[in-house]
Amino acid sequence: MIGIGNRLRLALVCAGLVALSGCGGDGDNDKAESSAASAGSNYTPWHPNPDAQYVGAQTCVECHQQAFDDWKQSDHHKAMEPANEKTVLGDFDDTEFDHFGHTTRFYRKGDEYWVNTESNQGERVDYKIDYTFGFEPLQQYLIAFPGGRYQALQVCWDSRPVEEGGQRWFHLYQDEAIPPEDELHWTRRHFNWNFMCADCHSTDLQKNFDPQTDSYHTTWSEMNVSCEACHGPSSEHLKWAKTQAGADPKKVHAPASGDTSELSDYLKSKGLVVTLKEPEVGSWLIDPVTNKPKRSVPLASNVQVETCARCHAHRTLLEDNFHAGQPFLDSYAPSVLTDQLYHHDGQVDEEVYVYGSFVQSKMYHAGVRCTDCHHPHTMKPLAPGNALCVRCHQADQYDTPAHHFHQPESTGASCVDCHMPTKNYMVVDARRDHSLRIPRPDLSKELGTPNACNQCHTDKDVEWAAAAFKERWPGIRNDHYGERLADARRSLGSQESFAKLHALAEDSDVPAIVRGSALESLRNAGPFSPETLRLIERRLVEESEPIARQQALTALENATPAQRLQIAAKSLADSSRAVRSEAARLLAPARSMMSADQAASFDLASVEYVTRANAIDDRAAGHMGLALFYSDLGDFAKAEAAYRMAFKVEAEHVPSRVNLAEMLYQQNRIADAETLYREAVTASANTSGNGLAHDALARFFIRQKRYDEGLAELKLAVAAMPEHAQTQYFLGVALNSMGQFAEALPHLQEAHRLDSQNPEYLIGLVTICRDADELSTALSYAEQLLKLDPTSPQYQQLVEQLRAMSQQ
Repeated sequence: MIGIGNRLRLALVCAGLVALSGCGGDGDNDKAESSAASAGSNYTPWHPNPDAQYVGAQTCVECHQQAFDDWKQSDHHKAMEPANEKTVLGDFDDTEFDHFGHTTRFYRKGDEYWVNTESNQGERVDYKIDYTFGFEPLQQYLIAFPGGRYQALQVCWDSRPVEEGGQRWFHLYQDEAIPPEDELHWTRRHFNWNFMCADCHSTDLQKNFDPQTDSYHTTWSEMNVSCEACHGPSSEHLKWAKTQAGADPKKVHAPASGDTSELSDYLKSKGLVVTLKEPEVGSWLIDPVTNKPKRSVPLASNVQVETCARCHAHRTLLEDNFHAGQPFLDSYAPSVLTDQLYHHDGQVDEEVYVYGSFVQSKMYHAGVRCTDCHHPHTMKPLAPGNALCVRCHQADQYDTPAHHFHQPESTGASCVDCHMPTKNYMVVDARRDHSLRIPRPDLSKELGTPNACNQCHTDKDVEWAAAAFKERWPGIRNDHYGERLADARRSLGSQESFAKLHALAEDSDVPAIVRGSALESLRNAGPFSPETLRLIERRLVEESEPIARQQALTALENATPAQRLQIAAKSLADSSRAVRSEAARLLAPARSMMSADQAASFDLASVEYVTRANAIDDRAAGHMGLALFYSDLGDFAKAEAAYRMAFKVEAEHVPSRVNLAEMLYQQNRIADAETLYREAVTASANTSGNGLAHDALARFFIRQKRYDEGLAELKLAVAAMPEHAQTQYFLGVALNSMGQFAEALPHLQEAHRLDSQNPEYLIGLVTICRDADELSTALSYAEQLLKLDPTSPQYQQLVEQLRAMSQQ
């Protein structure tokens, strides 16, 4: 389903169909290693078969009737359906819905469902509904557009019962008008089905975008999420079943020897491309030492979780076509715990689905899989309420007021309401956080993060919740990785920040996604020290998890080409596609420095990087990635062509035009560069990128010594994005350089307010105040600068000089 959050309005969102559920646990200090036993095992769940084709769910019925019937009850079965009497839930009885003066009318023409609403030109147009999208707790509607596109209406049907506030029309942006010219209008690319969500709502989805004609020819084998979406194409398995000469395939048993190599061969012989079952059936037992649940046998692989992660993760594509069963990071690159997506402690903030939360949990690292809590085909929880959790956890220890301090059967006594609190997305869709953590109101007090206690006790403040937590669980106060990550990010660029990120990146007691998040933060931490380079080199060698190795490479953004090559050359042959393609991107500027063997590895990894960029060729970002790659290789003709394709596909895309303008400027094509800068301003009108376009044009003018024009553009940039600290700072510097200190000072002060840990802004304030003979003000800013890094001799000297000047 398509919905973009308020804070990350333009984030690339992939559909989440069903939430995992599970029992309570502590997200603090989780071991990073998964329980999947890969070392020394010949077992593989993936059996590549180029002859396997998609043949449809109906072919599964003869042998798998119960599974088929169960699947028909699931969210997967109803992910997308033709709009008809049986599937449409909304009120189309000539009903009108008004949103900030924009009226939408829902009605019928015979058996067809229609809507009258505003087009992207602001005209009222009648549109036929072709498909329903989802069904609970809301339903969206898809409309065919030219170029093979389908667009999702932003006015949705709330399918919840009336007593829960449902059975009504509502708009996804309740507090915003979203007029036709807005980039978030339903007719525009952010509500395009083909890109935003099709591959997770349909089976064997082939997007088939043609950037030359800016059109789609999207196909699927089945429009919903069917058997083969998880189990892979089954034509060869169907052939095997038919060769059993009347035998019941369910009675053809696997080898009993326990030899995993023999078992893999056997499973492949059945024509399966992936096996989601474990080779040895295990169970959950109570460990007599820890008194906690433990798997009777370790997992042989993480294939089941990674199969679900394909759609239940916030991720980017690495290739066009998904191959069922192959490692997750061979097809996708999952997002880490950035400030834009998660709270500092790893709780969900934006719509990130399940994977990034679940891999933080102790449950995941103990070997819990999706089907330990969910029926594999209905997707429903295996038991209601707390009965689900006490299937593994001891009821007399956990399902008791002695543990939860609430009345039995109350909300406070619910395992999931305490350990898996919800957040609403798309207005009415409450989704549970799968990090399965202990509620920590003490962290809320420290970090400003949410907690389950205050989510229920809305009449109480965080101070009350933190005090109650301390009183009831006095022994629980573990150091949490969220504290360390937050502290490091608050002071990015300082030696203290580097030290904290280094320690977290090498902490084997935290989940791999946390180590990856620490490494990702290093990219924004400023110039590298030799210690940071050595840290990244160690992580690329010692880190077992590809998500962290990939982020270690990303952290090399600030390194020189020679440093990148020395540290990352071996990553071109990494076992993970996500790592190899990232290595190719990072090492492109060093291509001319490579040995013959390194160049050969680079050329192979480059093919994977180009595939990764082309997987999103219906977005400017894919073409811009190629442009940067070719530019780093010195192929400026290919780079220019890729940049131009980026803004052909996405006309309002500012970075592609600005980057190309800068490249042309460096080639002394000044007039062409100015044309592109001006086009960026025009094309991005009414979009969030307009301020950046004005900023870029301003910098161009200033480099051309056209100061009045530059200042005018800077003022427009600040008006468009007043919360952008760097632009505020640049305007302040520009005004001061033109002798306008009084006008300049508020802008530098605002830059410092917006980014108080940035030393550049404080240095600017010190400088302009000193030069204006405002020595006491300059000294106060210098003292703040010294607090950022008390060990800096430069800052200490600056404070001493200003103190001396003030006393003269």
